[in-house]
Amino acid sequence: MNRLLSRLPAVLIAAVVLVVFIGLVWANSRPSPPVLVIVPTEVLPTAEGNAWQDILRQGFGSNSTPLPTVAIPTANFQPPTLALVAADSSALSPGEVSDDGAPTGLPVSLGSTPTRPAPTPAPLATDISVTAQVVTRAPSAWQPPPLIPPISRDPYGRDHYWFLRPIDSNAVNYGLDYYSFGSDGNEQYSLRVHHGIDMANPIGETVRAAGSGRVIWAADGLRVEGGVFENSPSYGNVVVIEHDFGYRGQKLWTIYAHLSAALVVPDQLVNAGDVIGLVGNTGNVTGPHVHFEVRLGEMRYAANYNPILWMVPYVGTGVIAGRVTDAEGRHVNDADVTIRNWSTGLIETTTTTYVIQGTAFDVNFDPIWQENFAVGDIPVGRYEIITSVGGNRISKIVDVLEGTTSFVELTPSTAATAQPVVAQVETPSGE
Repeated sequence: MNRLLSRLPAVLIAAVVLVVFIGLVWANSRPSPPVLVIVPTEVLPTAEGNAWQDILRQGFGSNSTPLPTVAIPTANFQPPTLALVAADSSALSPGEVSDDGAPTGLPVSLGSTPTRPAPTPAPLATDISVTAQVVTRAPSAWQPPPLIPPISRDPYGRDHYWFLRPIDSNAVNYGLDYYSFGSDGNEQYSLRVHHGIDMANPIGETVRAAGSGRVIWAADGLRVEGGVFENSPSYGNVVVIEHDFGYRGQKLWTIYAHLSAALVVPDQLVNAGDVIGLVGNTGNVTGPHVHFEVRLGEMRYAANYNPILWMVPYVGTGVIAGRVTDAEGRHVNDADVTIRNWSTGLIETTTTTYVIQGTAFDVNFDPIWQENFAVGDIPVGRYEIITSVGGNRISKIVDVLEGTTSFVELTPSTAATAQPVVAQVETPSGE
């Protein structure tokens, strides 16, 4: 019995080993799972790969607030202008221009405009047909839009911007700077004293009426029977309009010279902006342009005034007019005037004072301003006006306002008068 008990642990150990062996054999006898081999490959593109497409496809943002947009203007541009108010003569301060009873703030009506229908224009004799003269070209530069006449924004009613520009904004509708009104050209071009302004453009550029009125001359000045315009061939083909409004009780006329063709006839009624002719190079010219004049009071050569002070400035610009005089108050001829932008220090433009020769054919000072220089289309801002009289530099600061004339007077300062020296005799004190 004791021998049996001593052998029992060995039997148990053998039994356990047998069970473990049978379990291993059973486990190894099951089929092995297939081996998964992973081979790195390039990911193929799919139609779903674009994240922005996914977002848009899902309608992202369809319920969000739309971004603000600016409406595209469809109406014609209308520059803002102030309401016209007739100037009150009581507003004039002492020393200002006195009121002689004629209005100074608005154009003067010179009677009712005839109601008869305008005559049908007849073609004028020219060397080449009108259609052959017309120039079709893409504008190289557009000028700023002009203000709408008539305007007079000066607080004392001294301004008189009654006229449109006779040339469109997609062409040159400003005067040549080297041959301004009242000047005799420059060192390169020595010319007669200018009674108007010249707008240089190709032959065939449209010329328009600066204001409403009646055509009193429209002919080829070199061929009209009985003479030429004002007995001078210089003007070439000319159109003259007598306007149905005036200034301070006086009539106004505008003249358009050197045309390649006049497209109106005498006695025809025209409105401001009507086509009246085409730019040309007839008469005494150095190149094609339209010569534009303003006459007041009389229809004669010596009744001319600076068109810069009658023709509306561009939007956002004004006019600088002034008077350069010597120490005795006399106008200085042909003096250089420089206009310098105060904020940038750069020169805006230059001009010269009028040349007055003391003859019956001199240019005229404005009836109000009495200027001897004027420069138009100066952007709104502050400027220094510089000149030299007798070797002395003179300058003044002016502010330019839109559609308004800024006036400046440049004259030498009066030198101090030398006083005689009086000898002082000392006397003893206390005696």
